[in-house]
Amino acid sequence: MNGTRRNPTPVPPERMRSTANMLRHGAYLALYGLVKHFSFPMMNRARWAVLRLFGARIRSTYIADGVLIWFPWNVRIGRRSSLNQGVIIDGFGGVTIGDGVRIAAYAVTNTADHAFDDPDRMICDQGFLVAPVVIEDDVWIGTGAVVGKGVRIGRGSVIGAGAVVTRDVPPCSVAVGVPCRVIRRRGPGPPSPEAGRPA
Repeated sequence: MNGTRRNPTPVPPERMRSTANMLRHGAYLALYGLVKHFSFPMMNRARWAVLRLFGARIRSTYIADGVLIWFPWNVRIGRRSSLNQGVIIDGFGGVTIGDGVRIAAYAVTNTADHAFDDPDRMICDQGFLVAPVVIEDDVWIGTGAVVGKGVRIGRGSVIGAGAVVTRDVPPCSVAVGVPCRVIRRRGPGPPSPEAGRPA
């Protein structure tokens, strides 16, 4: 991982706001809304079933109350991973989450941002910049962290609570802060050459 992220793809606003997307999301949210906020343990499986019904490729059933996944048909989640209370995942650009990933409460994964370079046009008319997010196996993302579009978080990494990740994080790194910085490597061995660099 070279510390950069994938270049975002411009997407016109019509694509995200298409009638097909609105109808598909309407049906999905109507059904998912019935099970979203129930905290009984068995409701994790109900949320999993609704997400699978709408195309999410999810192998883990730990989906806590309040989790919201936009565009679930663009999301893959591996085995033994958990999404805790209030997690938000924007799947528009594609999200891949590996095995054994822990995503703490109220963390956000975002694959699309508004384009805003032209000051003579309203931001809502400029479309979106979209790039996929990859979270490799055995990652722990702390409470309230934000993972930005185009980011890859390497296997075995830990992202601190409230961090804002705007660049790739190498495997087995501990990264914290705004902007997120690698502060050390997990396990024995020499310090990470990435330490102190924004992630």
